[in-house]
Amino acid sequence: MKQHTDFSFRPASRTQMFFCYLAAAILTVVLLLGGNSRSYAQSFTEKPYELRFAPDFWYNDVDGIRLGVRMRGQVPGTFDDGPHRLDTGLWLGTWLPDTPVSYYIKYTNPIASISDFNSEGSYSLLSSIRAGFHRHGLGFDKRWQPGFNEDEFTQFAAFGGVYRHFDDEYLVFPALWQDGWTPHLAMSAQRQQATEAGFLYYRASAFTGLADGEDLFSSLQAEVRKSIALSRQFNIRLRVSGGYAAGEVPPEQRYLASQATAFSWMNSGFFRAKGTIPVPWMESGAFQLTGNAANIRGYAGRDARNARNGTPVFYEAYTAINAEIDYPNPIDRIFESIPILGDFLRLRSYLFTDVFSGARYSDDRTENLADAGAGFALSLNIPDQLGRPRGFVLRCDLPVWLSSPEPGEDPLKLRGVVSFGAVIGF
Repeated sequence: MKQHTDFSFRPASRTQMFFCYLAAAILTVVLLLGGNSRSYAQSFTEKPYELRFAPDFWYNDVDGIRLGVRMRGQVPGTFDDGPHRLDTGLWLGTWLPDTPVSYYIKYTNPIASISDFNSEGSYSLLSSIRAGFHRHGLGFDKRWQPGFNEDEFTQFAAFGGVYRHFDDEYLVFPALWQDGWTPHLAMSAQRQQATEAGFLYYRASAFTGLADGEDLFSSLQAEVRKSIALSRQFNIRLRVSGGYAAGEVPPEQRYLASQATAFSWMNSGFFRAKGTIPVPWMESGAFQLTGNAANIRGYAGRDARNARNGTPVFYEAYTAINAEIDYPNPIDRIFESIPILGDFLRLRSYLFTDVFSGARYSDDRTENLADAGAGFALSLNIPDQLGRPRGFVLRCDLPVWLSSPEPGEDPLKLRGVVSFGAVIGF
């Protein structure tokens, strides 16, 4: 783990500091107006407006303890579902790195002509610089939901903008990133429906951009999830996914067997900067971030070691199957018996297997992988007003069999991988 003894300030680039000072100026104005929220609202919406503040701190090996404030803004009584929603944060890295000030700003506003009860259409503006990562752009979301039934919905999302990772000091695995500006457009569509046997979920996404502002690339990814309730105690979860990438795909957008793409790591506070999770743990592959990828949990150690050595194993196309079967455990029964809390707190116990086939970038060779084992997932989930997950899933998997272990390693061996997020989420 890197130890910092130099607390001197090193100037950032003009572009980085411009964005930081702009964000600081915007948030300062908002903070000053927060004490007079009624006049602030009347000048923009003709309605009272409320601002909610909360202190915030985090840690990584570059910023040290990152101190700041989070702020949410909304029209009172709309419960994060009304016009002119703000989600912002402003932080200072106490170790004064190259860019000591970081920020996140997202403004969301419904489009009345395409919005209905629980079926909002909205646009959003996003700007962020944190953990050495720029991201700025404009988004659009549309949801279709029948009445109060949050289990049935269709949703479309699009986001266009630019990103750039400009400081390798934050990265555990620099080989997973390039450092140029990347204009991009991302789109996704998803649908979930409830059946007599369980839930059925579909998702498809497309991502296209210009790597380093010049080289065109595109990727497609899709998945289908199905849950089948065999009884009150036993449940089968299946996930089938696949992806394909074409063109000059930058490393952060390429597929790995075990982990989400490196680009997706920027959405997780635990993974976007080294040190929040100790670096030796990350380099050993003890932690996994699931996402729009294959999520083959038994190969997290192999992928981490290769990335640490500067030779990550990327795939330009893949297909994968993840399967789990839940079985009862006494701790979960205790959780279920707790009034109110038992509706939100769960400890799943399950057996799993993952199967993967992918075409490698390095030699166009098709690689086939599989694993099997047992796992536990602790989840605390208090859904929002649309039934979307709002909480955490802490998962521990024990892959005891690998089809293609490392040279000299026994296929049958007790291994462990911890993850924030489910492989097959519902």
